[in-house]
Amino acid sequence: MKPVVKQVTLAIMSLAFAGTASAATLTLYSAAPASLAKALARAFSKKTGDHVAVWTSSTGKVMARLAAEADHPHADVVMVADWTAGLELAKDKMVYDYQPESIDKNLFPAMQLKGPFLPYGADTVSMVMNSKALPKGASMPTSWFDLTAPVWKNHLTAPNPLLSGTASDFVIAFVDKYGNKAWQYFSDLKANGTVWPGTNHAALMPVLSGERSGMVECVGHAAVQAKVQGNSIQLIYPKEGTMLIPRPIMIMQSAPDKKLAEQFVNFTMSPAGQKLVAKYNLYPSLNGVAAKPALAKLGTYPVMQVNWDQVAATRASVLAKFRKDILGQ
Repeated sequence: MKPVVKQVTLAIMSLAFAGTASAATLTLYSAAPASLAKALARAFSKKTGDHVAVWTSSTGKVMARLAAEADHPHADVVMVADWTAGLELAKDKMVYDYQPESIDKNLFPAMQLKGPFLPYGADTVSMVMNSKALPKGASMPTSWFDLTAPVWKNHLTAPNPLLSGTASDFVIAFVDKYGNKAWQYFSDLKANGTVWPGTNHAALMPVLSGERSGMVECVGHAAVQAKVQGNSIQLIYPKEGTMLIPRPIMIMQSAPDKKLAEQFVNFTMSPAGQKLVAKYNLYPSLNGVAAKPALAKLGTYPVMQVNWDQVAATRASVLAKFRKDILGQ
């Protein structure tokens, strides 16, 4: 090889190695829709050249994995489906405080929440019915409490709140609002043959197939996606109020590269990231980014008011009671 050519080749190789060395890897644990987490990772990597390693599961399994790895944490950024799970991690001092005012002031008012993290989006919890598989003599319910009537016996499913983040926030907030009436409601659902087979997906599948007629407290993005795909389902917004649940994105206190983690959060909260949030059937948090037309417009249905700090304080005790008294575990 001629000296000049050799020098140029070595220079190019040096630049290539330098570029590789400068690229960083961020580890993301996510209970967002898996497709959303992966889309955010791809877009961020394309923008920055940094790699994002993604692990997705349900909120319950994300929380369990974080607990199991407490002595040797791996996650840099965590996205879960319910606000109280984020507050629980913050209470355990696992969350790095990152809620810059420059981002927070540009969020929809309903998304401007207290906490050491930001809401990357929000989702609803409502009833879902298969209009082609209603029990004989049944009409569409209008109240949460309609579902304990005999006509719905052995016709309903519900997501397990020990696995589903949105279901856990629903149960905790429902108990906070109704007290003993809520526990009687869950007991009546159980006595009426309602089953809690697992995650939202596991609870929705029997409804889509017509094996069961409806699903109590179905997460909105899954219901909308199923409806868009042509399934004969109807979202029911109960008169007492549907629950709107903000979804936190958190930087872990143990993240070695906080700047990289902040960059990922900033991207998720940017117009480009929020458009991906909307694409995957969640309500975006950023003012000026529209949700999909398939999502009912906020303000067109009643929403239950929730004091998230208050309900987060009862999270562990309510879920423990639900496990014992309703699931029999």
